[in-house]
Amino acid sequence: MANTVTISPSKARTIKRKAALRFELDPEVIVLGPGESPTQKSDNATSNNPAVSSFFVSSLNAPQFDIEKTFPMILDPARLLREAADAQDISSIRTLSLNFLHSFTTVLRSMTQLPQVVLNASGYRNAESGVRHYKLLFMSHVNLLDDKNFEPVCRRQFSCEILESLDAAMSSLKRLMQVAEREMRQLKPLPETPEECEEEVEAEETDAEEVKAEEVEADSDHFNGARRNSLLSEDTHQSSEGTSTDRTCVEEVDDLGSFVKPLAIKPTKRGLSAILAPLSFNLRRKISQPFLKADKVTPVEKLTTRARHARATANIRNSIALFPELFDGKLENSFPHPDDSTELFLDRNGVLQLASLKGLVRYLTSAVSDDDLELPDVFFLCFRYFSTPTLVLEAFVERYKENLLSCLSPDKAPIQSMHVKMRVARLLNQWVDLHWRHSEDQEVFAPLLQFAFSDLSRDLPRDVSSKLIDTLHNVACAEEYNGRRLEKTVQLIQGSSPSEELHSLWEPRDKKAMVKGEFTKIKLSNFDSPQGMELLAHQLTVLLWEKFRDFQPEDAARFWVEEATGKSTYGFSNDAGAKVTTYASFEKALHLWALDVIVSAQSMEDRIEKIQFILEWARECHIIRNYAGSWALFSACDRQSLVGSLSNLGVRHDEILHALRLFFSHTNRMKAYKDAIQSSHGPTLPTLVLFIGDVKRQCGNEERVDHPNAPGHKLINLRRYRPLTRAVRDMERCHAPYYIQRVDYVCQWIEEVICSYLSRPEAEWEDIFYDKRYDSVFCPRRS
Repeated sequence: MANTVTISPSKARTIKRKAALRFELDPEVIVLGPGESPTQKSDNATSNNPAVSSFFVSSLNAPQFDIEKTFPMILDPARLLREAADAQDISSIRTLSLNFLHSFTTVLRSMTQLPQVVLNASGYRNAESGVRHYKLLFMSHVNLLDDKNFEPVCRRQFSCEILESLDAAMSSLKRLMQVAEREMRQLKPLPETPEECEEEVEAEETDAEEVKAEEVEADSDHFNGARRNSLLSEDTHQSSEGTSTDRTCVEEVDDLGSFVKPLAIKPTKRGLSAILAPLSFNLRRKISQPFLKADKVTPVEKLTTRARHARATANIRNSIALFPELFDGKLENSFPHPDDSTELFLDRNGVLQLASLKGLVRYLTSAVSDDDLELPDVFFLCFRYFSTPTLVLEAFVERYKENLLSCLSPDKAPIQSMHVKMRVARLLNQWVDLHWRHSEDQEVFAPLLQFAFSDLSRDLPRDVSSKLIDTLHNVACAEEYNGRRLEKTVQLIQGSSPSEELHSLWEPRDKKAMVKGEFTKIKLSNFDSPQGMELLAHQLTVLLWEKFRDFQPEDAARFWVEEATGKSTYGFSNDAGAKVTTYASFEKALHLWALDVIVSAQSMEDRIEKIQFILEWARECHIIRNYAGSWALFSACDRQSLVGSLSNLGVRHDEILHALRLFFSHTNRMKAYKDAIQSSHGPTLPTLVLFIGDVKRQCGNEERVDHPNAPGHKLINLRRYRPLTRAVRDMERCHAPYYIQRVDYVCQWIEEVICSYLSRPEAEWEDIFYDKRYDSVFCPRRS
């Protein structure tokens, strides 16, 4: 009896072990062996698990670690510091960096208040060491500013280093918060079993207890042998499955204190599967019951299928918002519409070529348009040529409210209708966010805002409708808002191909004459060196870039369309025409100046030297993607009617001339040049020759043509607007900024010399050049 435990004679007693720290499993019942007391066993069972602190108990609901919501105080210093670094303002960087470090240190100090279990986790410690590393890296740059007389050798490079270390520090802090959130979630116990499943679970447990009682009563005569077998099986099970914390076993004591035979219990599943598996089974059984009514729909996140996928509920709005994959394989790519036969026309390749306004909106909001990636840009860039913002908004609203029951079966119509509404909302947001033009689209702002609040907010998920509402709010707050298409294009190019700062420390011999404005004393031969060519290419690029960035590509295309058609497009006119003309005229004047330099040579040897000089300059421009300057200079050298034979240029310059000919070849419509622009490898300056030709050539197509299969139905001719859209998008890719150190006196000299060729028409200059050609080389001088 010394090894016997005396317990209450009223009922069998079980000892429950504490739940594990990370997962709250089913209560575990411990077998009492000989010589063990409940207190001893309980102490042993819980000795390996650290006690949960009071802080942990109060923090079971794992917080959402988000910099914007949890620590907003660090955002403003970081933003202001980025702006100061972009502006290369060393004084502001010096002040703001201290504020940022103070906020950064405060955030780290706040994170130390987390539970000790989280702070000791290996993942958290690794993330924390990364934060401290990048903080020291940032401080290594900032500490240089302690000296008030400090001036970096290159402000641009120093500012970039500050930005890189700032971004690295913020990224590491964000990762630390993500790790902390993950660790806190692991501390959080699993939720209780839903009430709807408790009754079934209790019923099953009651049945199991009755069966166990019968088995215990029937086998009570064989207690001793069974006890030895059970203890043996327990040891075997422990050796194969691990410790007793991974299983559940029960051993009961009878009224006299002697042991009874333990029941044969199957090993339990580990972790989440121990709870989720029976829960999923019971829920599946409940979902299949016929009394599941629409007015008491189970939340969509609680419904699971045998394949572990979410099931849609009667609340289709929430289902689509939370599980967009419901559309996969269930939506019609193209559903028939009574007017499709007369309002849409696709070519043999399935590309939309003709459409009415309503048909075009209907096509854009159907899944079949997903293969036509450029169509949204074509529509929003060009709809003002063939329609008005008011009519376009009315077409979208009509499409949004269209009844699809006449086109689809009743079971598919609701899903397809929601799909169409989501697409309408996305396209409207794309219009406002990327393609909005204040001068023309402001008239639809009020009705669009009303539609967003009255219809979209009611029918669509909050995440969808709020995007358009937030974008409209940005429009209302801006004094004159225009779409961010150009801005986002530039950001994409800068992110994929960061541009470096270009600068030259070389100074020409004629610097004093340039500074004084004595431009007649300057000799081109003084620049005939690699450093001189680099300086000329850089400063010419600066001048062209300053003129190119003054106008928007969309305004330039509109100006060319008005020139070709003689008609003014919808909307208000602006001064884009003058700015486009300034850029194109400077490019042309550069070409005329280069021709004049070449044909003014007094001998053939001198002419060859001038051509070689111009080709070297064109090559340097080409290297930094200044195709406007490269084209203007190269084309002057390739004018054989004026320049004459180019057979004596030498191997190097023959290769340069041949390479530039292939790049700007008109035989394949300058395909290499187009590919270089579309590759978006960095800042680029385009020549407008190709774009002007493409836009004006397409203006020869009619705006509206008859449907080939339905004469009398005038449709919008998209063949006219697709090339126009490509030209605009290609020019927008060229708006990534150059970072070139401007040398004012060189720029002033170049601009003064080049702009002097704008005083006469081009045809008059051509006559002058022909006269110079025959006077200087081929014919004796006229008396």
